[in-house]
Amino acid sequence: MENFRSIKAFVHAVELNSYAAAARVLGVSPSAIAKSVARLENELGIRLFHRTTRSIGLTKEGLFLYERCKFILDEVRNTKALIAETRSSPRGKLHVSVPHIFGHSLLMPLLPKFLAQFPDVQLDIDFEDRVVDLIAEGIDVAVRSGELADSRLVGRKLGEQYFVVCANPAYINAHGLPDTPADLLNHHCIHFKYPSSGRIAAWSFRKPYENLDLPRNLIFNNTHAGLRAAVDGLGVAHLPVYVAEQAFQQGLLIPILTDFMLPLGAMTLIWPSNRHLSPKVRAFSDFISSELAAGRHFLPKN
Repeated sequence: MENFRSIKAFVHAVELNSYAAAARVLGVSPSAIAKSVARLENELGIRLFHRTTRSIGLTKEGLFLYERCKFILDEVRNTKALIAETRSSPRGKLHVSVPHIFGHSLLMPLLPKFLAQFPDVQLDIDFEDRVVDLIAEGIDVAVRSGELADSRLVGRKLGEQYFVVCANPAYINAHGLPDTPADLLNHHCIHFKYPSSGRIAAWSFRKPYENLDLPRNLIFNNTHAGLRAAVDGLGVAHLPVYVAEQAFQQGLLIPILTDFMLPLGAMTLIWPSNRHLSPKVRAFSDFISSELAAGRHFLPKN
Protein backbone atom coordinates (compact mmCIF):
# COMPACT_ATOMS: atom_id res chain seq x y z
CA MET A 1 0.00 0.00 0.00
CA GLU A 2 2.92 2.30 0.78
CA ASN A 3 4.34 1.69 -2.69
CA PHE A 4 0.97 2.52 -4.22
CA ARG A 5 0.90 5.86 -2.38
CA SER A 6 4.42 6.54 -3.59
CA ILE A 7 3.37 5.80 -7.17
CA LYS A 8 0.41 8.22 -6.88
CA ALA A 9 2.66 10.90 -5.42
CA PHE A 10 5.19 10.44 -8.21
CA VAL A 11 2.59 10.54 -11.03
CA HIS A 12 0.91 13.67 -9.63
CA ALA A 13 4.28 15.38 -9.20
CA VAL A 14 5.12 14.66 -12.84
CA GLU A 15 1.77 15.81 -14.20
CA LEU A 16 1.63 18.97 -12.08
CA ASN A 17 5.37 19.63 -12.38
CA SER A 18 5.47 20.51 -8.69
CA TYR A 19 5.70 18.78 -5.34
CA ALA A 20 3.59 21.51 -3.77
CA ALA A 21 0.79 21.18 -6.36
CA ALA A 22 0.79 17.39 -6.03
CA ALA A 23 0.59 17.78 -2.24
CA ARG A 24 -2.49 20.02 -2.54
CA VAL A 25 -4.28 17.50 -4.79
CA LEU A 26 -3.48 14.53 -2.55
CA GLY A 27 -4.09 16.40 0.71
CA VAL A 28 -0.61 15.90 2.13
CA SER A 29 2.45 18.07 2.72
CA PRO A 30 5.09 18.79 0.04
CA SER A 31 7.63 17.01 2.22
CA ALA A 32 5.46 13.87 2.13
CA ILE A 33 5.54 13.96 -1.68
CA ALA A 34 9.31 14.42 -1.64
CA LYS A 35 9.71 11.47 0.76
CA SER A 36 7.50 9.25 -1.42
CA VAL A 37 9.56 10.07 -4.51
CA ALA A 38 12.80 9.51 -2.59
CA ARG A 39 11.49 6.16 -1.40
CA LEU A 40 10.88 5.07 -5.00
CA GLU A 41 14.32 6.25 -6.05
CA ASN A 42 15.97 4.32 -3.21
CA GLU A 43 14.01 1.14 -3.92
CA LEU A 44 14.75 1.25 -7.66
CA GLY A 45 18.30 2.58 -7.36
CA ILE A 46 17.69 5.29 -9.98
CA ARG A 47 17.17 9.03 -10.16
CA LEU A 48 13.67 10.02 -11.30
CA PHE A 49 13.92 13.82 -11.51
CA HIS A 50 16.35 16.50 -12.53
CA ARG A 51 15.71 19.03 -9.75
CA THR A 52 16.34 22.75 -9.76
CA THR A 53 15.19 25.46 -7.38
CA ARG A 54 12.36 26.36 -9.76
CA SER A 55 11.22 23.14 -11.44
CA ILE A 56 11.54 19.40 -11.72
CA GLY A 57 12.12 17.41 -14.90
CA LEU A 58 12.05 13.71 -15.59
CA THR A 59 15.14 11.68 -16.24
CA LYS A 60 15.08 9.03 -18.93
CA GLU A 61 14.40 6.38 -16.27
CA GLY A 62 11.80 8.63 -14.68
CA LEU A 63 9.92 8.96 -17.96
CA PHE A 64 9.92 5.17 -18.38
CA LEU A 65 8.58 4.68 -14.86
CA TYR A 66 5.98 7.44 -15.26
CA GLU A 67 4.46 5.78 -18.35
CA ARG A 68 4.18 2.44 -16.54
CA CYS A 69 2.80 3.97 -13.35
CA LYS A 70 0.29 6.07 -15.27
CA PHE A 71 -1.00 2.91 -16.95
CA ILE A 72 -1.31 1.16 -13.57
CA LEU A 73 -3.27 4.03 -12.01
CA ASP A 74 -5.58 4.22 -15.03
CA GLU A 75 -6.26 0.48 -14.78
CA VAL A 76 -6.99 0.75 -11.06
CA ARG A 77 -9.37 3.65 -11.70
CA ASN A 78 -11.15 1.77 -14.49
CA THR A 79 -11.42 -1.37 -12.38
CA LYS A 80 -12.96 0.56 -9.50
CA ALA A 81 -15.48 2.10 -11.90
CA LEU A 82 -16.40 -1.31 -13.32
CA ILE A 83 -16.84 -2.79 -9.85
CA ALA A 84 -19.08 0.11 -8.89
CA GLU A 85 -21.09 -0.40 -12.09
CA THR A 86 -21.67 -4.09 -11.36
CA ARG A 87 -23.27 -3.10 -8.07
CA SER A 88 -25.59 -0.61 -9.71
CA SER A 89 -29.01 -1.34 -11.16
CA PRO A 90 -29.35 -1.94 -14.93
CA ARG A 91 -29.79 1.34 -16.75
CA GLY A 92 -29.02 3.14 -19.99
CA LYS A 93 -29.31 2.31 -23.67
CA LEU A 94 -28.97 -1.36 -24.66
CA HIS A 95 -28.31 -1.98 -28.36
CA VAL A 96 -29.64 -5.43 -29.34
CA SER A 97 -29.52 -7.29 -32.65
CA VAL A 98 -31.82 -10.27 -33.31
CA PRO A 99 -32.88 -12.33 -36.35
CA HIS A 100 -36.31 -11.41 -37.69
CA ILE A 101 -37.94 -14.73 -36.76
CA PHE A 102 -36.58 -14.73 -33.22
CA GLY A 103 -37.42 -11.07 -32.70
CA HIS A 104 -41.03 -11.24 -33.89
CA SER A 105 -41.92 -14.61 -32.39
CA LEU A 106 -39.97 -14.76 -29.13
CA LEU A 107 -38.55 -11.38 -28.16
CA MET A 108 -41.52 -9.12 -28.82
CA PRO A 109 -43.91 -11.00 -26.48
CA LEU A 110 -41.32 -10.70 -23.68
CA LEU A 111 -40.65 -6.96 -23.99
CA PRO A 112 -43.50 -5.73 -21.75
CA LYS A 113 -42.30 -7.93 -18.87
CA PHE A 114 -38.63 -6.97 -19.38
CA LEU A 115 -39.35 -3.23 -19.49
CA ALA A 116 -41.58 -3.47 -16.44
CA GLN A 117 -38.81 -5.27 -14.57
CA PHE A 118 -36.03 -2.96 -15.79
CA PRO A 119 -37.63 0.46 -16.40
CA ASP A 120 -34.30 2.30 -16.56
CA VAL A 121 -33.07 0.30 -19.59
CA GLN A 122 -33.74 1.84 -23.02
CA LEU A 123 -33.82 -0.81 -25.73
CA ASP A 124 -32.55 -0.12 -29.26
CA ILE A 125 -33.38 -3.28 -31.24
CA ASP A 126 -32.25 -4.14 -34.77
CA PHE A 127 -34.07 -6.92 -36.63
CA GLU A 128 -31.30 -8.26 -38.85
CA ASP A 129 -30.70 -11.65 -40.48
CA ARG A 130 -27.16 -10.94 -41.64
CA VAL A 131 -24.19 -11.68 -39.38
CA VAL A 132 -23.49 -8.30 -37.81
CA ASP A 133 -20.10 -7.15 -36.52
CA LEU A 134 -20.95 -6.40 -32.90
CA ILE A 135 -17.78 -4.44 -32.22
CA ALA A 136 -17.79 -2.34 -35.40
CA GLU A 137 -21.53 -1.61 -35.19
CA GLY A 138 -21.68 -0.91 -31.47
CA ILE A 139 -23.98 -3.83 -30.60
CA ASP A 140 -24.13 -4.64 -26.88
CA VAL A 141 -25.73 -8.07 -27.23
CA ALA A 142 -27.08 -10.16 -30.11
CA VAL A 143 -28.84 -13.42 -30.80
CA ARG A 144 -27.09 -15.65 -33.33
CA SER A 145 -27.85 -19.04 -34.82
CA GLY A 146 -25.15 -21.62 -35.45
CA GLU A 147 -21.55 -21.95 -34.32
CA LEU A 148 -19.75 -19.09 -32.59
CA ALA A 149 -16.63 -18.76 -34.75
CA ASP A 150 -15.47 -15.25 -33.75
CA SER A 151 -12.95 -15.43 -30.88
CA ARG A 152 -13.74 -11.81 -30.00
CA LEU A 153 -17.19 -12.88 -28.80
CA VAL A 154 -18.50 -14.83 -25.86
CA GLY A 155 -21.91 -16.43 -25.70
CA ARG A 156 -24.66 -17.99 -23.64
CA LYS A 157 -26.51 -20.84 -25.28
CA LEU A 158 -30.30 -20.51 -25.32
CA GLY A 159 -31.01 -23.92 -26.83
CA GLU A 160 -31.00 -25.98 -29.99
CA GLN A 161 -33.25 -24.53 -32.67
CA TYR A 162 -35.68 -27.11 -34.02
CA PHE A 163 -37.83 -26.73 -37.10
CA VAL A 164 -40.95 -28.71 -37.87
CA VAL A 165 -42.63 -29.70 -41.13
CA CYS A 166 -46.34 -29.05 -40.90
CA ALA A 167 -49.54 -28.62 -42.87
CA ASN A 168 -53.20 -27.84 -42.45
CA PRO A 169 -55.33 -30.94 -41.68
CA ALA A 170 -57.53 -30.24 -44.71
CA TYR A 171 -54.44 -30.17 -46.96
CA ILE A 172 -53.30 -33.56 -45.57
CA ASN A 173 -56.76 -35.02 -46.12
CA ALA A 174 -56.72 -33.85 -49.74
CA HIS A 175 -53.10 -34.73 -50.62
CA GLY A 176 -52.20 -37.57 -48.25
CA LEU A 177 -49.80 -37.88 -45.34
CA PRO A 178 -46.12 -38.18 -46.40
CA ASP A 179 -44.33 -41.14 -44.83
CA THR A 180 -40.79 -39.93 -45.54
CA PRO A 181 -39.28 -36.61 -46.61
CA ALA A 182 -38.92 -38.01 -50.15
CA ASP A 183 -42.72 -38.06 -50.41
CA LEU A 184 -42.67 -34.24 -50.29
CA LEU A 185 -41.51 -34.30 -53.92
CA ASN A 186 -45.18 -34.86 -54.72
CA HIS A 187 -46.47 -32.07 -52.47
CA HIS A 188 -46.75 -28.31 -52.59
CA CYS A 189 -43.88 -26.91 -50.52
CA ILE A 190 -43.68 -23.47 -48.90
CA HIS A 191 -40.16 -22.05 -48.55
CA PHE A 192 -38.47 -19.21 -46.71
CA LYS A 193 -35.73 -17.07 -48.25
CA TYR A 194 -33.43 -14.80 -46.29
CA PRO A 195 -34.24 -11.13 -46.96
CA SER A 196 -30.59 -10.06 -46.88
CA SER A 197 -29.26 -12.63 -49.38
CA GLY A 198 -32.26 -14.17 -51.13
CA ARG A 199 -30.91 -17.62 -50.25
CA ILE A 200 -33.55 -20.34 -49.82
CA ALA A 201 -33.41 -21.86 -46.33
CA ALA A 202 -32.64 -25.58 -46.19
CA TRP A 203 -35.05 -28.05 -44.59
CA SER A 204 -33.53 -29.80 -41.58
CA PHE A 205 -33.88 -33.48 -42.44
CA ARG A 206 -31.46 -36.15 -41.29
CA LYS A 207 -29.58 -38.36 -43.73
CA PRO A 208 -30.25 -39.49 -46.40
CA TYR A 209 -32.84 -36.75 -46.94
CA GLU A 210 -30.74 -33.66 -46.24
CA ASN A 211 -30.30 -32.60 -49.89
CA LEU A 212 -33.77 -33.09 -51.36
CA ASP A 213 -34.65 -30.74 -54.21
CA LEU A 214 -38.16 -29.97 -53.02
CA PRO A 215 -40.79 -28.23 -55.15
CA ARG A 216 -40.82 -24.46 -54.69
CA ASN A 217 -44.50 -23.71 -55.04
CA LEU A 218 -44.39 -20.71 -52.71
CA ILE A 219 -41.40 -18.69 -51.52
CA PHE A 220 -41.60 -15.92 -48.90
CA ASN A 221 -39.00 -13.71 -47.27
CA ASN A 222 -41.18 -13.55 -44.17
CA THR A 223 -41.72 -16.53 -41.88
CA HIS A 224 -45.15 -15.46 -40.72
CA ALA A 225 -46.31 -15.25 -44.34
CA GLY A 226 -45.23 -18.89 -44.72
CA LEU A 227 -47.13 -19.74 -41.56
CA ARG A 228 -50.27 -18.08 -42.90
CA ALA A 229 -49.94 -19.91 -46.22
CA ALA A 230 -49.68 -23.25 -44.43
CA VAL A 231 -52.67 -22.46 -42.20
CA ASP A 232 -54.63 -21.54 -45.34
CA GLY A 233 -53.91 -25.00 -46.79
CA LEU A 234 -51.57 -23.86 -49.57
CA GLY A 235 -48.94 -26.49 -48.91
CA VAL A 236 -46.41 -28.00 -46.51
CA ALA A 237 -44.20 -25.57 -44.60
CA HIS A 238 -40.89 -25.87 -42.74
CA LEU A 239 -41.16 -23.60 -39.70
CA PRO A 240 -39.42 -22.99 -36.37
CA VAL A 241 -41.20 -24.81 -33.55
CA TYR A 242 -41.81 -21.54 -31.72
CA VAL A 243 -43.50 -20.05 -34.78
CA ALA A 244 -45.85 -22.97 -35.40
CA GLU A 245 -46.69 -24.10 -31.85
CA GLN A 246 -49.72 -21.83 -31.37
CA ALA A 247 -51.22 -23.09 -34.64
CA PHE A 248 -50.65 -26.65 -33.38
CA GLN A 249 -52.50 -25.87 -30.15
CA GLN A 250 -55.40 -24.41 -32.11
CA GLY A 251 -55.60 -27.37 -34.49
CA LEU A 252 -54.80 -25.19 -37.51
CA LEU A 253 -51.64 -27.15 -38.34
CA ILE A 254 -50.36 -30.64 -37.60
CA PRO A 255 -46.67 -31.64 -37.38
CA ILE A 256 -45.50 -34.32 -39.79
CA LEU A 257 -42.23 -36.21 -40.41
CA THR A 258 -41.02 -35.39 -36.88
CA ASP A 259 -38.86 -38.53 -36.70
CA PHE A 260 -36.75 -37.22 -39.59
CA MET A 261 -35.94 -33.76 -38.17
CA LEU A 262 -32.58 -32.46 -36.92
CA PRO A 263 -31.81 -29.27 -34.99
CA LEU A 264 -30.58 -26.39 -37.12
CA GLY A 265 -27.90 -25.28 -34.69
CA ALA A 266 -27.96 -23.54 -31.35
CA MET A 267 -29.44 -20.12 -30.67
CA THR A 268 -26.94 -18.13 -28.62
CA LEU A 269 -26.82 -14.76 -26.89
CA ILE A 270 -23.46 -13.17 -27.67
CA TRP A 271 -21.52 -10.06 -26.65
CA PRO A 272 -17.96 -8.76 -27.20
CA SER A 273 -15.42 -10.51 -24.98
CA ASN A 274 -13.36 -7.35 -24.52
CA ARG A 275 -16.23 -5.51 -22.86
CA HIS A 276 -17.16 -5.73 -19.23
CA LEU A 277 -20.48 -7.51 -18.74
CA SER A 278 -22.50 -4.49 -17.67
CA PRO A 279 -25.61 -4.77 -15.45
CA LYS A 280 -27.90 -4.06 -18.41
CA VAL A 281 -26.35 -6.82 -20.57
CA ARG A 282 -26.39 -9.25 -17.66
CA ALA A 283 -30.03 -8.39 -16.91
CA PHE A 284 -31.05 -8.94 -20.53
CA SER A 285 -29.10 -12.19 -20.80
CA ASP A 286 -30.47 -13.61 -17.55
CA PHE A 287 -34.03 -12.54 -18.36
CA ILE A 288 -34.14 -13.94 -21.91
CA SER A 289 -32.46 -17.21 -20.91
CA SER A 290 -34.84 -17.73 -18.01
CA GLU A 291 -37.99 -16.87 -19.95
CA LEU A 292 -37.16 -19.04 -22.96
CA ALA A 293 -36.11 -21.99 -20.79
CA ALA A 294 -39.44 -21.80 -18.99
CA GLY A 295 -41.32 -21.80 -22.30
CA ARG A 296 -39.41 -24.78 -23.83
CA HIS A 297 -39.42 -22.92 -27.15
CA PHE A 298 -36.53 -24.85 -28.70
CA LEU A 299 -37.71 -28.41 -28.16
CA PRO A 300 -39.28 -30.39 -31.00
CA LYS A 301 -42.97 -31.04 -30.68
CA ASN A 302 -44.41 -34.42 -31.66
